[in-house]
This record gives sequence, structure tokens and C-alpha cells, in this order.
Amino acid sequence: MLYLRMIMLLAFAVLISVTVSCTKAPSPKEKAITNVNAGTGVLQAAREVIDALKAKDGKRLLRLVHPEQGVRFSPYAYVDVEHDQVFKRNEIKVFWEDRKIYFWGLADGTGDPINLTPSQYYDRFIMDQDFSRPSSISVNNDRAMGNTSNNAASVYPQGSRVEYYVTPTPGQGVPELDWAALRLVFERSSGSWYLIALIHDEWTT
Repeated sequence: MLYLRMIMLLAFAVLISVTVSCTKAPSPKEKAITNVNAGTGVLQAAREVIDALKAKDGKRLLRLVHPEQGVRFSPYAYVDVEHDQVFKRNEIKVFWEDRKIYFWGLADGTGDPINLTPSQYYDRFIMDQDFSRPSSISVNNDRAMGNTSNNAASVYPQGSRVEYYVTPTPGQGVPELDWAALRLVFERSSGSWYLIALIHDEWTT
């Protein structure tokens, strides 16, 4: 009888374990977001953003964008909170298919308006360099030092900045002038890191 009771108790414990584990299986979307924010935190999230940008994958990128704030695009180091474009998740999803021309700011040197489609802006002010193979990566310690004021820390006091910095290939440019940087700004919400800004930087006049 004792042996039979032990078998019945063991079977009951296994049944409870199986029931609890099957109560809530994460959806593919939840699993994707969880994976992005696991492991190395903000650096892992930044890597996921860079990979999505390089692949021009709007569906993957939108999961990394802050669900309420969206993502602000700044063509130069100075963040203009009044005029820089902010795209919400639904706009990020079709970012590379969007043929509308937007005003993104004023061009360095000439002051001409930067009127481009999202794809054109991407080519000039996001992935104008291969930031998937940076010379250095830093967190909240911007290496790039150009003539344009860098106000990211004050605009995003609750954010964490991950800077991808690229120097020119030897013989292909002057390191002090021909560098480029892409700053990804994240804020933490409900235990996850979400992208709130993409800041492009380069030497300006």
C-alpha cells in the first residue's frame, strides 16, 4: 500500500508540473522581444537593431522600437526635438516601402533642407557606413567629437546611448575628418530595452 501511494503521489506531481508549464506559452512576438533583451542587455538590443537596419527589415525593427515614444531620427549630433522626424511602430514597419518625402532637417554647410524619402535618408544618414563592422562600440561615452553640439545626454536623460564608430580604411581618408558614428538611444521599460532615437554623426563644418 505504501508503495502504491508513493506511485500515485509521484504521478500527481508530474501532472501538476505539466499543467503549469502549458498554461501560457509565449507568442512568437513575445519570444522575439524577450530574446532581444536577454543576455547582455542594451548591447544585445543595439546589435539586434543594427542587424535589422542592415537587412532593411521593418517588421523586425518595429519590435525593438519603443511602443509609445517611437523613434526620433537626427541627421547630425544635435537633437532638434522640435523638427526631427519621429516615426511610430506602424511607420517603421513600412519604412523602406514609404515613398513619401519628409523634411529631416537642414544640411550641414549649405543649410539646404534635407527632403528625402525614408530609404534615401537611410542611405545617407543611417547606414552610410557599414556600422555592422565598427571600429569601436561605446556605451554612454561618445567617441565622436565634431563641430556640432552633441546634446543627446541632456535630451535623453533616462536613456542609454550605444555608439557605433567607424574610422576610414587606411589610405581611404583622414581619420580626424572622415569618421562616422551612429548612436542608438534606448530606454528601459517593463524590463526590456527599446529604441527611442537614431542619431547620425560625422565631421561638420
